[in-house]
Amino acid sequence: MSELKSNYKAIIFDLFGTLLSVAKAAHGKGRYTADILGLDRKLWNQACFSQHHDIVNETDHTETVRRIAHSLDSTIPSARIREAADARQIRFDMALTEIEPGIFNVLEMLKMDGFSLGLVSNASTGEVRAWRESPLAPLFTTVHFSWQQGVKKPQPEIYQAALAGLGVDPQQALFIGDGSSQEHLGAEACGIDSLLVTYFLDTSDQQDIERRGMGSKGTITHISELTSLLLPDG
Repeated sequence: MSELKSNYKAIIFDLFGTLLSVAKAAHGKGRYTADILGLDRKLWNQACFSQHHDIVNETDHTETVRRIAHSLDSTIPSARIREAADARQIRFDMALTEIEPGIFNVLEMLKMDGFSLGLVSNASTGEVRAWRESPLAPLFTTVHFSWQQGVKKPQPEIYQAALAGLGVDPQQALFIGDGSSQEHLGAEACGIDSLLVTYFLDTSDQQDIERRGMGSKGTITHISELTSLLLPDG
C-alpha cells in the first residue's frame, strides 16, 4: 500500500458493495431478480451495469427492471416484470435499513473523531428509495446519488460535488470503494487518494480485484482497518 497522507479531513464512501451488499443482506429472504425473470444471474448483473440501466435520471423502478430485462429477453411478460421489480425493491430497501453493526460502528467512530463523511453512489431512483430510513443517513454530511446529480462515477462532477459539500480540497479527502464503475480512477483524476475495500467481493478472482483497484493507493479488507490507518489511537 502506498503511504497515505496524515491530513485527511473527510472520507468519501461508495455505497453498494462498500457499506452494504444487497445479496448478503437479503440472503434467503425472497428470490433473486434474475431467478424470477428466468435469466442467468451473471448476465442480469452485467446488464445492470449497462446502458439499459438509467442511473442519471429519475426513473420508475418497474420500468427500470423492464428495460434491463427486455435487453436480455424481450418476451418476458409484464406480470413477471412486476413480480421481479417488487421483489427487487424489497431487497434493496432491506439492504439499506439492515446495516451490519461492524460497518455502522466504524463510520460512527470516524465521525466522532472529527472526520466529515460523504457518499457518492451510482444508483437509480428505486435502488435508494429507503435511504432516509437507513441508519447510515444521519452519519453523512453530504450525499450524492447519480440519479439526482445527472452524472455518475467516474465522471469528475460527482466527486467535485462531494468535495464541495464537505468543504474540503481534493488533497484533504480519502475515497473508499469496491472499485466498480472505475471509481478509483475517477477519484485519482480529481486528485483524491483512494483505497479499494474487498469485504463484499469475491476475492478469488484476482484479476477482477486488480482491475477494480486501478487508481487506488492500496487495498483494505474491511473498513474497520481505517481506524488503525487514520485514527491516532487506532
